[in-house]
Amino acid sequence: MLRETIDLSGVWRFQPDPTGEGEALGFADAQYADDHWREVWVPSCWDVAVPSLADYEGAGWYRRKLDIPPDSRGRRLVLRFYGVHYHARVWVNGHLVASHDDGFLGFEVDITDRVDWQCPALLAVCTDNIRRAGDVPGLERGWRTFGGLQRRVELVATDLLYIRDMALDALPAERGGTLTVSATLANARPHAADACLRVRVLDGEGHELACLESEAMQLATGEAAACVLCTMVPGVTLWSPATPALYAVEASLVSGGAVVDSVVRRTGFRSIAAREGRLFLNGEPLTLAGFNRHEDTPAVAMAEDVDAVRRDLRSMRAAGANFVRLCHYPHHPDELDLCDELGLLAMGEIPLYWWRGEAEGEGMPGRKMAAAERQLRAMLQRDRHHPSLIFWSVSNETEEQRPEVAAGNAHLIRVARELDPTRLAVHVSNHWREDPHFAEDDVLCVNGYPSLNRRGLGGDPAYDLAASTAWWRDGLSELHARYPDKPILVAEFGYAALEGSRQSALGEDWQAQSIEAELAGMDAPYVCGATIWCWADHPWPANVFSYCHGLALSPYGVVTRDRRPKRALATVRCLFRARQGLPPEPPPGPQRNAAGDVLHMVRHDLEGIPEAPFPEGYGIRAMQMDEGGLWADIWRDAEPYFAIEDGLFERVFGSNLPAMGWRCYLVTGPRGVAVGTIAAWTREDDQGEMWGQVHWVAIRPNYRRLGLARAALAYTLRQLARWHKRAYLGTQSHRLGAIRLYLDMGFEPDLGYPGAREAWATVAEQLSHEALHRALEG
Repeated sequence: MLRETIDLSGVWRFQPDPTGEGEALGFADAQYADDHWREVWVPSCWDVAVPSLADYEGAGWYRRKLDIPPDSRGRRLVLRFYGVHYHARVWVNGHLVASHDDGFLGFEVDITDRVDWQCPALLAVCTDNIRRAGDVPGLERGWRTFGGLQRRVELVATDLLYIRDMALDALPAERGGTLTVSATLANARPHAADACLRVRVLDGEGHELACLESEAMQLATGEAAACVLCTMVPGVTLWSPATPALYAVEASLVSGGAVVDSVVRRTGFRSIAAREGRLFLNGEPLTLAGFNRHEDTPAVAMAEDVDAVRRDLRSMRAAGANFVRLCHYPHHPDELDLCDELGLLAMGEIPLYWWRGEAEGEGMPGRKMAAAERQLRAMLQRDRHHPSLIFWSVSNETEEQRPEVAAGNAHLIRVARELDPTRLAVHVSNHWREDPHFAEDDVLCVNGYPSLNRRGLGGDPAYDLAASTAWWRDGLSELHARYPDKPILVAEFGYAALEGSRQSALGEDWQAQSIEAELAGMDAPYVCGATIWCWADHPWPANVFSYCHGLALSPYGVVTRDRRPKRALATVRCLFRARQGLPPEPPPGPQRNAAGDVLHMVRHDLEGIPEAPFPEGYGIRAMQMDEGGLWADIWRDAEPYFAIEDGLFERVFGSNLPAMGWRCYLVTGPRGVAVGTIAAWTREDDQGEMWGQVHWVAIRPNYRRLGLARAALAYTLRQLARWHKRAYLGTQSHRLGAIRLYLDMGFEPDLGYPGAREAWATVAEQLSHEALHRALEG
């Protein structure tokens, strides 16, 4: 039996501990009665799991039993934590087994000797999000201090002879690539053991491209040994945003002729270099266009949410981005897997943020540097197999005018380069105009907000955005003169905008215009890219950013926190697509096709929805997941020639309801009988814009001509208006009655795809409606 992993996600017991007396009260003891504790889902932020703890900064305890499979006896047992915010202490059966202070980085705890096989093990975790001087990030941070077990926890069983860690370097070579595998083999068996490392490289279809083995070695009890293997891999496709080709590297530990442990990592073959003021990917010039992204969604805050991440990254790609800065801390490793798959280049960063050096207190620079270097080494070890990662960033906006801070940044860059010479090492500066310190950096990464400072926060309504263009162009030119061989990356620029606001200092129009004006000042050949701050609005600490009118939500996103697009997104999409040499975007609207007789209709705003009350005795309610059979019955009655498979409702709605905000409604009649359905959900178009969609509209034949479809549609549009600015739907050319209803309710024909005008002209020959003819004439 090789590695076995048990996901410990699920319900745990939770208790806040604001006075820090939990250990004295026995919260870690196996015999402690926790039945009065509340139940919460792990992973989650306690701010979300327990709303009354919003903005709570303190300690919290988690407990659960571990039912360890009996066949794991005699094996090595490890608890794997992917991220505990920010400090953690772990007990098993009342014994303290680990402490960890780096909240964004995972850790493992060997509990083999702590398991009592006569009864289930009791796992207790105390975590706190208290800011501490000398930590990284420490007292200063620009994001909300969420706390808790925010990433998943696993129980892993391995052989006592095992692969402790593994790192990969995959680089291009003539007619293929070179792969270096660096692993540590460890022996916890009670006797010496022979060990050999076997490595196979597999393509996406599972075909073996290379195989090699190390020489056999003998490991004594308690001994660990490094093992390094290097091989040529013929015929690989180089990884790039255009061709994100990935390969599986399977490392197996062989002892006594049998495989006793195995680790698999995905990687891609690519090179990144900076020279002569340019950036090169696989030897080809590279220009970056992208966004900064925080780990945050409305549903789970900073807890892991892979589906939300996937939608964000896909939307960035649709907007013309080829780069994402994962600010300002190591993100969940699943996010990097998605960057690898989608072809998004990325920057990894440790949370050394707003570091003030000796101003933080005596002895703080040394403590800070020790914590920063520890996190940097851990991040590199965890993430260096990801081909999407091209930058290691060691800090953000530190006070590098202080000598100890500048020296600390330089030291960390040297550490990163020594550990991983295959990537570029940088720090991100907001003091680059007056105090540039880039002697060690491979790329000059700079932040700046000239438009926001003068117009948005300075309150100058007459500010000319041409001054922002000049601010960037002149400043970058001066910086280039100091470091002529190093490319410049604008790591942050942008503008704050309150959703729906126009013409005022923090209006959406100013955000769009300022981004366009500032990007125009970044057009020199030595500017290798620009990264907008930021992708989505996100929470930040109360009373920290008082300059932004005390807002508790950072309004810099080109989309809102719930991912509704602001005006700037369309502007950015045009600018980024042009920078990447992509063709102009297709006409705005939902995903289109010209297949069959499908027609699309759009409602460009969700204001002024016509009133359409239900007749007396009729109404509408949300549908429950166990009513799929009822839904299917309505459809079979309403559309006898429409094939409804058993379980269709569960497949369509069950898998998407939590992630996409899908809603299905039942139209009800006298005595609550179900007479119709209508659905509403969120859809992302091929340009990354979010729309409300109306779908699955059906009324039983015996209940038609009562105005039920009109009333249900009006109700559904009002629900969509809570989240969206516009909506669309699909219909068929023969459904003339439905088309008339949709036109009456403010929908217009979508004429923006091939063949649409001709199809609608055919409808107009059979249906006389002023709005339809007006649209065709326009």
